[in-house]
Amino acid sequence: MTEPEQSGIPEWRLVGDWFDLCNCAVGCPCVFGADPTLGYCEGLLTWIVRDGQFGDVKFGGDLAVVLVDHFEGSVLAKNREFGFLIDERANERQRQALKAIFTGEAGGAFAAWRDLTIKVTGVAYVPIKVELTKDSWKLDIPGLAGGEGGPYRKYMVPPGDTCRIYNAPRPEVVPGFITVGQSKWFKADVFGRKFDWKERSAKHIAFDLTGPGAFTWRKPLDAQ
Repeated sequence: MTEPEQSGIPEWRLVGDWFDLCNCAVGCPCVFGADPTLGYCEGLLTWIVRDGQFGDVKFGGDLAVVLVDHFEGSVLAKNREFGFLIDERANERQRQALKAIFTGEAGGAFAAWRDLTIKVTGVAYVPIKVELTKDSWKLDIPGLAGGEGGPYRKYMVPPGDTCRIYNAPRPEVVPGFITVGQSKWFKADVFGRKFDWKERSAKHIAFDLTGPGAFTWRKPLDAQ
């Protein structure tokens, strides 16, 4: 697998919180590199950028980036079609930097996205409102997309605690500590995609990503 061209790309870092709302059953088999519950995935993936930089371009103010996702088959296969909605509060230099990072042009972990993608359906700069607390993860993009979820706390989850999965292979944020969640609802009508789901999967991971560095897909031991 080749590395993206990195000549002239400045060093960058993004720190924040990621959550998704997808059509898999709660727990999401994609977490383990298995096929989606229904054989295909569609959903909304949200990065809240708390801090960071792209060269001399600084980030802050909880700028949001939302991916409208669709793929059929394995989460780790080259099958993805997606579009990005980027917070309109970003200034022009921030917009261009975020676009370069999230589309994989700037290397790092998002080069994995680029390697898995068959079609980018669009990039748009729009009003985005996000809210993430210990009990609720909310997204509102007027006229285009929105949803709400939160930690899964049914059955044997200890009172006041959450269900977590450690070091799952997530190309969105690299391996991290996942809080397993459940959506209340989510929907979208943008980039040629239209869906409306209730009570499906949700997940949260805090992220600290850097670039442009290389990325690799490690093979299972029996395949090495």
